[in-house]
Amino acid sequence: MKLYPMMMNVQGRRVVVVGGGRVAVRKVRSLLERGASVTVISPEIEPELQFLAARGTIQWVGRRFDEATLDRIQDPVLVFGTTDSREVNEQIYRGSVQRGIPCNIADDPEFCTFTVPAVVTRGDLTIAVSTGGASPALARRIRERLESEFGPEYAVMTRLLAAVRREVLAARCSSDDNKRVFFDLVDSDLLPALRIHDREKVRDILAAVVSSEIDVGSLLEEVFQERTE
Repeated sequence: MKLYPMMMNVQGRRVVVVGGGRVAVRKVRSLLERGASVTVISPEIEPELQFLAARGTIQWVGRRFDEATLDRIQDPVLVFGTTDSREVNEQIYRGSVQRGIPCNIADDPEFCTFTVPAVVTRGDLTIAVSTGGASPALARRIRERLESEFGPEYAVMTRLLAAVRREVLAARCSSDDNKRVFFDLVDSDLLPALRIHDREKVRDILAAVVSSEIDVGSLLEEVFQERTE
């Protein structure tokens, strides 16, 4: 299966998870981390999901799934099926497709209009690995290798580059000048300096690359303060 790679913003958007077991828990955690509004449909759910529902963090519909349930949920953008019943999973898939809602059934590519890749996340950096449903085990092994190669310093790196980009663009320099700054930083020793927490080295690199009009000290305070919060 050849899939078109994309990233989707689910911030504040309704996502439906059918099922209440451990797979559902993992889906819900990931969705909440990305700001989704989550509705769980299942007659029984794990204690963690019960806790989230009691706090109002998720919406729980405590009944078995039927296709009409989707009509009672306002504007769902994705549906995840996590049940262990192929019959129910097929109902989820059929109901979603009929309503034009992208659907993923865990471990059953036949009933998916999209699949979820194995993901490495470091702050705003996301690295996704997909085998098109051919071998989740292979995707997992590749993800594990990437996790060892891309450490927590990449989270700080992406946060720092985002802050620099904001300031550089605000300075309204030419496109070519901006491009030079961004590539000079990426190709510099900035990442090794962040890996060993050498703030002075980071400061020196930034000062040598960005415009003198940018307050490097304030920029670093912002980035490293966010890291410790």
